Formats: sequence, C-alpha cells, structure tokens
Amino acid sequence: MEDREIRSYDFTQEELRDYAPRLASDNTVEGYAIVFNMPSRPLTDRATRKRFTEIIEPRAVSMEFLDRQDIRLNYNHDDTQLLGRSLFGQGTLRYEIDEKGVKYTCELPDTTLGHDVRELIRRGDLFGCSFAFTYASDGVRDEREAGRNIRRVSSFGSISDFSIVCNPAYWGTSVVTRSFDAPEEEAREETPKQEPAPEPQPSPEEVNATAIGVLDGINWKF
Repeated sequence: MEDREIRSYDFTQEELRDYAPRLASDNTVEGYAIVFNMPSRPLTDRATRKRFTEIIEPRAVSMEFLDRQDIRLNYNHDDTQLLGRSLFGQGTLRYEIDEKGVKYTCELPDTTLGHDVRELIRRGDLFGCSFAFTYASDGVRDEREAGRNIRRVSSFGSISDFSIVCNPAYWGTSVVTRSFDAPEEEAREETPKQEPAPEPQPSPEEVNATAIGVLDGINWKF
C-alpha cells in the first residue's frame, strides 16, 4: 500500500523496558505496539522535505476501531513471518488500551518461528515494537509549537499489523507520504527602527571657554 506508514519504538532504555516485548508466561508474549503522547523521532515530508515530530493522541484508537481490523502480529513486518492475528477481535492476537497505549498479548505458535522469537525475547535480544497504519482523511493536525513542526494524530484509517522487530531504527521510516501542512513560521515582529541619538550640545560654559581660547590665539595688530 503506497499510503501505508510504519512507526517503530526502541525500548532499549531502562525507563522504557515495560513497553518492550516480554514473556508473560512460558509461551505468551506481550508488549506495546502503540504508545500515546510519545514524540516520534524526526520525520520528513516526502513532498516538501519539511521536518516534523509526530505524536499519537489517546483518542486515536478505540476498542471498537481495533475490533474492525484484522491485525497481524508479524516478525519484522513480514507477512510470511506470522505469529498471530486479531481476526476482528476473535483471533489469537488480543489487545487492550490503557493510559500508556495499545498493549498486545499473543500465544506464540508451536512453529520454528514461534520458538525462535520466544527464545530471543527470553534472552533479552528483542526490544523493538512497530505498527503499520494509514491515516484517516481528517485524522491529523499539523501545528507549529515553540518553533517546532508537530503532527498530532487523532484517528487512523486502518491498522494492518503489529510487529516485533529486531532493528527499530530500520522500520521507523523517516519519510512520510502525507504532506505536513502547518502554516509557515509567523514573521517575527520587527523591532522599531531607532533614530540615531542626537550629538551632545556644548554647554554655555564650554562655548565661552572655546571662544576665549580662540581670541587668545589671535595676533592682534592696531
């Protein structure tokens, strides 16, 4: 899909480990696929080359919306590396929404891939999550805030997959298809042009002293 976007999260930092993929039980993985109110890394508008940061608002996702999607849980966004799927709320991929974002849970399949992913998570080798989506036609608001370009996402058109990824920086594409449309930076208010300060005028005493000096220098002849 040409208008599909991918956003990824790197949860290697200690304070973000609670979001990362982990084993909730011996064969069940859980983590966060979407995080609310977390600024993305800098993105670039493909058409205008404008740089901006994206923030997903909590209202962008609801359970009703997720239940209308058939979301796949993939490894590295590869549909041939399937770990589970939501099947419109009836499948092996389950999800819930809390104050942090969208949390997923999935029982890993009894396959070579399922065993490999489970072992990599158990060893602490996988910290990244990612999701693929399209914007709703009226689902973004582009703004200028404190001199920065900010895109706020308030609704999605669709979500096609969540992914556990080994290299979040690779999947977190920095080029987006939807043009950033915030107004240009407002012109700074011009500082009123200052007239040059008038040159100081000599005091009467200084004028008299100068006149006396001139008179003293004259060679008077009568």
